[in-house]
Amino acid sequence: MDIANNITKKICLKTNDGLSSFKSHACQQHHGVFQVFYEFFKGVRPSNILEIGTALGGFTMFMKIISDELDLKTSILSYDIHRNAWYDDMIKDGVDVRVENVFSEGFADVNQEVKDFINRDGTTIVLCDGGYKQGEFNLLSRFIKQGDFILAHDYGESKEIFDNKIFNNVWNWCEITESEIADACKDNNLIDFDKDTFNNVAWTCKVRAK
Repeated sequence: MDIANNITKKICLKTNDGLSSFKSHACQQHHGVFQVFYEFFKGVRPSNILEIGTALGGFTMFMKIISDELDLKTSILSYDIHRNAWYDDMIKDGVDVRVENVFSEGFADVNQEVKDFINRDGTTIVLCDGGYKQGEFNLLSRFIKQGDFILAHDYGESKEIFDNKIFNNVWNWCEITESEIADACKDNNLIDFDKDTFNNVAWTCKVRAK
């Protein structure tokens, strides 16, 4: 697939416009994310994708499109706490979108259905892109299997690096930093995966080491 020619809108940080689109599916992502995730999926070939934060749904649909393109037969489960009218169409297209808060108070635990999904056979990718990314990452990283991946959006390695290198250059929103997930990474044996590539589109990507 020619990813570049299917990007139908790019962000414009000068006007604080953080919307990009792929085949007219809009999402709150840097437009470079489409090529990054295409190559990621092509190499990893995930069996399961858990997304926290469906939001506009464009990035979810992009993942469905490229999974089909790569013949991955990937199961995609996406949660949000707010319903959008077009979620019904996404479900018809084969994406399991659920409007539900799956986290307990204080992010102490998560619904069993989420744990069961993560632990399905094959490689699982967990995407933390909801309203409290630190809580999502720190909790869900406890449940991923060896060889699984967990990622978080709106990431800057530190506030200083974000302010000096990312803001007004790559992305204008920083909601999670390395210090906020360091303990979870240590406790769950998580290591960086293709760090620079993902950092360049405001994501962090970790894999649970074998």
